Amino acid sequence: MVGTWKGKYRYHFKKGVEFNDQEVEFIIEIKEFDGEKFSGTVQDHDEYFGTKGIGIIEGKIDGNTIDFIKQMPVKTLVLNHKKRVEDSSKKHRPVYYYGISDHENSFSGTWKIKGGISFLNKQLYLSLPTKGFWEMSKL
Repeated sequence: MVGTWKGKYRYHFKKGVEFNDQEVEFIIEIKEFDGEKFSGTVQDHDEYFGTKGIGIIEGKIDGNTIDFIKQMPVKTLVLNHKKRVEDSSKKHRPVYYYGISDHENSFSGTWKIKGGISFLNKQLYLSLPTKGFWEMSKL
């Protein structure tokens, strides 16, 4: 598990939304693994559809299933599925990843961001739940 993983995630919205099926590549560096729990860093490689900065991940593996939380350092909202708004003084909402191992060195599954109320640049926003698909393989 320790090492570099390359992957991508896709947004899943209803048809007609600009972000629908957009892919964002990422690199994960797993730095610690005790046979069950792991932690490391993650970086998206897309300035428009991804989230800026180097984030942290923490998760666990149980048999062939994996789940982890991705926490990015820059809060990002997409208004009306088009305009991005960022606030580097706050962290992004946690992103929850769930998946299974297709074989020893790859995983795929779904991700989600829970909805809720957010403040960004002193304005109140209602964030709808966001979800999609992901996959990654060890380099």
